[in-house]
Amino acid sequence: MARQVGHRFPPREFTVDPVRVEEYVLALGVDPEPDYRAESGAVVPPGFFMYVTAYGAGPVHDMLEFDMLRTVYGGSEVEYLNAVHVGDRLLVTPEISSVTEKDGKSGHLTFVELTTRYTREDGTVVVIERSNTVQRG
Repeated sequence: MARQVGHRFPPREFTVDPVRVEEYVLALGVDPEPDYRAESGAVVPPGFFMYVTAYGAGPVHDMLEFDMLRTVYGGSEVEYLNAVHVGDRLLVTPEISSVTEKDGKSGHLTFVELTTRYTREDGTVVVIERSNTVQRG
């Protein structure tokens, strides 16, 4: 089955690019901490991983066999275990952690939760993200 709990997607490398971090800081519309610069070694502000899609939705949705026209974002939570710095190279590994199907007033719904681990080259898990995708019909 395409939506099997425990399915782990192939790991992908993600580099925390200073340009993307600067875009995120500007998108917040608030002043960053004094003397903050999006340059190599700076700590990435909280929320950055909700701003970027480090893995890419296309391969995930294809594997789930979801129709993008009937699919909505169901929310996410991010757990920061260690500081992430601009320039870090991380291995991104999403895994299907749950699949739930329900019938409601608006029809059939499929809920898929992905748990994505962001790991440093030394094996340290720095971020765990749990996100939900919902398909209607």
